[in-house]
Amino acid sequence: MGEWCQNHHAASGLTERVIQSTISEKEAEQQVLEFVKSHVGTYTPMLAGNSVYVDFMFLKKYMPDLASLFSHVVVDVSSINALCARWFPGDKKKAPKKEKKHRAMDDIKESIAELKYYKEHVFKPLKSKKHGVKQHRNPWSDGPEYITQCPIQPGDSFNYKIIFTVEEGTLWWHAHSDWSRATVHGAIVVYPEPGTRYPFPEPHQEVPIIFGEWWKRDVMEVLQEFLASGGAPRDSDAYTINGQPGDFYPCSSQATFKLNVKHGKRYLLRMVNAAMNEVLFFAIANHSLTVVGADSIYTKPFTKEYVVIAPGQTLDCMFEANQVQPGARYYMAARAYSSATGLTFDNTTTTGILQYDDGGGSGPKINFPILPSLPYYNDTTAAFDFLGSLRGMEPPLFPLSEYDMRIISTVSINTFPCKNNSCAGPNGTRLAASMNNISFQSPSIDILEAYYYHINGVFGTQFPRVPPLYFNFTDTNLPVILETPKRATQVRVIEYDTIVEVVFQGTTLVAGLDHPMHLHGFNFFIVGWGFGNFDEKKDPLSYNLVDPPFRNTVLVPINGWAAIRFKASNPGVWFMHCHLERHLTWGMETVKEASYTRLCETKSILTVNGQFPGPALYVRKGDTIYVKVHNNGRYNITIHWHGVKQHRNPWSDGPEYITQCPIQPGDSFNYKIIFTVEEGTLWWHAHSDWSRATVHGAIVVYPEPGTRYPFPEPHQEVPIIFGEWWKRDVMEVLQEFVASGGAPRDSDAYTINGQPGDFYPCSSQATFKLNVKRGKRYLLRMVNAAMNEVLFFAIANHSLTVVGADSIYTKPFTKEYVVIAPGQTLDCMFEANQVRPGGRYYMTARAYSSATGLTFDNTTTTGILQYDDGGGSGPKNNFPILPSLPYYNDTTAAFDFLGSLRGMEPPLFPLNEYDMRIISTVSINTFPCKNNSCAGPNGTRLAASMNNISFQSPSIDILEAYYYHINGVFGTQFPRVPPLYFNFTDTNLPVILETPKRATQVRVIEYNTIVEVVFQGTTLVAGLDHPMHLHGFNFFIVGWGFGNFDEKKDPLSYNLVDPPFRNTVLVPINGWAAIRFKASNPGVWFMHCHLERHLTWGMETVFIVKNGKQIDESMLPRPVHMPQC
Repeated sequence: MGEWCQNHHAASGLTERVIQSTISEKEAEQQVLEFVKSHVGTYTPMLAGNSVYVDFMFLKKYMPDLASLFSHVVVDVSSINALCARWFPGDKKKAPKKEKKHRAMDDIKESIAELKYYKEHVFKPLKSKKHGVKQHRNPWSDGPEYITQCPIQPGDSFNYKIIFTVEEGTLWWHAHSDWSRATVHGAIVVYPEPGTRYPFPEPHQEVPIIFGEWWKRDVMEVLQEFLASGGAPRDSDAYTINGQPGDFYPCSSQATFKLNVKHGKRYLLRMVNAAMNEVLFFAIANHSLTVVGADSIYTKPFTKEYVVIAPGQTLDCMFEANQVQPGARYYMAARAYSSATGLTFDNTTTTGILQYDDGGGSGPKINFPILPSLPYYNDTTAAFDFLGSLRGMEPPLFPLSEYDMRIISTVSINTFPCKNNSCAGPNGTRLAASMNNISFQSPSIDILEAYYYHINGVFGTQFPRVPPLYFNFTDTNLPVILETPKRATQVRVIEYDTIVEVVFQGTTLVAGLDHPMHLHGFNFFIVGWGFGNFDEKKDPLSYNLVDPPFRNTVLVPINGWAAIRFKASNPGVWFMHCHLERHLTWGMETVKEASYTRLCETKSILTVNGQFPGPALYVRKGDTIYVKVHNNGRYNITIHWHGVKQHRNPWSDGPEYITQCPIQPGDSFNYKIIFTVEEGTLWWHAHSDWSRATVHGAIVVYPEPGTRYPFPEPHQEVPIIFGEWWKRDVMEVLQEFVASGGAPRDSDAYTINGQPGDFYPCSSQATFKLNVKRGKRYLLRMVNAAMNEVLFFAIANHSLTVVGADSIYTKPFTKEYVVIAPGQTLDCMFEANQVRPGGRYYMTARAYSSATGLTFDNTTTTGILQYDDGGGSGPKNNFPILPSLPYYNDTTAAFDFLGSLRGMEPPLFPLNEYDMRIISTVSINTFPCKNNSCAGPNGTRLAASMNNISFQSPSIDILEAYYYHINGVFGTQFPRVPPLYFNFTDTNLPVILETPKRATQVRVIEYNTIVEVVFQGTTLVAGLDHPMHLHGFNFFIVGWGFGNFDEKKDPLSYNLVDPPFRNTVLVPINGWAAIRFKASNPGVWFMHCHLERHLTWGMETVFIVKNGKQIDESMLPRPVHMPQC
């Protein structure tokens, strides 16, 4: 023995007892052998205990016959203890404490206690929505759409794993996607463990009774009509028992559900309320019902003439067939309990028939079924008299006398304003519902996935613990202003093992109603309920903490409250919602066309979530987010995440017919957006025809947690999105433009954050205004979403310090104005340093247009910078001061600004060398037009090209064709140099040079190639500036200049030390620009001019970057559900 064993066994007296023992080793072995065999029979036992492998080795050496009896598998409690300490630290802390006596019997008892604890508290089977199944540690199979999973799309499948643990009784399963559960549902019966019995007399027969609702119309049409109207849904046409309406409905009596019973026998009804929108009363004529279980938990038995069951709830009820008439028939009937005043509901009654065998009883025979007496439809007293009678059978699983967290949540019906008061809600509003004034908005990917993978931007964690505003919740005259909630996807994060109390407070906003509130993943104790407003001091004094019912769905009384308590011992993402389907639905939003008024005229525009500009996305560096785009407009749509590299993921890049087929009207697509090195301001926009005119919004990429900006923290960050506005429908402008063969109609206004500003008619009231405080710093996150114009921008009396461009930080430099091309973003700081109290200063933007003889929108958009009155001491000015902007064709000013941009970080790869140089002309061209009937020069049709190829969009997307090796979609012969060299910037070029070729040609590039692209402007038709944008990459702008690029001389003046690192470069009029990038992002990447008219004409090409040799150097697999062409 080792030293510890010698000392310990000597101290315990074991050594002395062994020395004095007269039993030999062999006799001891034989006694133990016989003892073990007498208890295990033919079963091969396992040796268990703390550090039991040491004991097993001892037996093998000194008692081999005994050792051979045991399995080679040992259960080492010490190992389990160590694993649980690492994997389940919360559970480990509550394990039985060791007393460290180290006597044999003490050690055995301690090991048994430890193992029993781990079996009961840790090693529980995983569970599967299946309603009421706790799904311990397994929310993946819980089922609610966009909460714990994305929906199973048509043609697909998913395997749910459902393992039951503590549940015993009746549960149910149902669809959890839109309103499909109206018909997609069924019962779950959980029997006791083998060898155990019910805690009530065994029934002769068990019978599922499932209540439902039936509409004559397709239930999805009912849902769509309901959502479109903004009002309440159409009432159902019938209730059903086991799918049958019953005798009181037309064409139904032949199939009425019938239950045959025998006199003197007991029957167990396993009831489920699968109805969509109504709480139900139920009774059987001349038969009392004894409740023995609710929501898969046994209750103390109690007997009633009727029961109340809310949507989502289950009840186990016994009755005895005790009537004496032979062949007697008795109706079982269910009808709505609807307590709200003034609301319509389905006031019909569903029936089934209980019929006795002829052999039962001796009284007179009756044939027509007897009807039961049910409470009146709005008898709240009867409803809660029943519910108040429920009592738990078992003692609570944890002490109910205390809790760690209390959440008080209002449950309300609300309204949203509806344009022109055209909805079917009260006073033309749109009905909604909320908890704590938040109307839940379903995310585009499931919350569980986002939580598991730390995907930001999918949900917030600020669901309030108390109502944001306290008022007399159950007053009968509440102001209308309280009815409007906020739309959001907010959750509450709870620490493991927290004992939580949730108080649901009903309100009378819009309409007082009962609410069956269901919590996934748990049963909870209903410790109290009452009418009126919950009193935090008084009401808890009357809680039932002794034998409260233990349920998964609680009915919150009309104009009242209910309090529940549960222990948060089930890690995961768990849905809490009202089980009235109309209340769950209220709070959903669709993407659609919306009417907007600008410049005194109203038109319908395509928007995202009804917003123009669209909603901003806020993420952190390195995040991955999912955005599901539903197309409810009239035209095809795709979305591009401009400036996001989408590393290895061209599938979600977005350009139509390049990386995807468009999302057609009525369809949807789920974009996966992978952020890597980006940090700063980017944007998203439609990339299908000209729909990006209104379908666009900002993307703000914050630094990683724990890091800061490389410049002083701003007091406030403000998105500034420049746009263009046409009075006409922009798609009509496009169609007219394409049909004419000439230039497009100029826009009627520029906009700042969607507003034209003071210099346009009918616009000054809505001019964008930025309130500032003197002495504070502000960060403007600027995006040029204009369709066809480079812009100058300035703020009167305020200098702008550029700190970032295209989501990359720059060396700071200060100017009085900035230049921003379509597609580009800038991050600019300014200080509110003016002294006038209430000072007002215009921020203005207008076009930089260098071309000679071309028309353009020469108007000016404005916003107003206005100081709080408390700032400064100088004279007050009310009329805003105008800034000085460069003249519209001041090329020197434009490129003086652009030439000041410098990268902050050293280049990511050596810039003094490259592997491939591509020189590409970027030109305006013409095609001949029949009878010279087009609106281009001399009756021609205007076009555009790169290296004399005017890009022709294919009929399927190039990425799909490349991935599946589909021939005939594109060629790989995009030229590395112009097919013809000439004096590109000469002012007198022959007309013959103007005609390009139409083709779909791409350039294939080997992985990790360092590529230089030189864009060479030409004067063909018209010399212009061209903002050239490359998808999938940022690039270093190593040089630019005017005139023709000289391959020998110009590279000598390249900036290879601190060039700006951008995704869009402005090629100067009649000049050139050179960029370099490393082709380390495999995929299909679009390169094009970001002036929309030039893109329409064909100034684009595609770079295909081949896969590298490693898996992480290859494109991600194609998503299953790409849009179809």
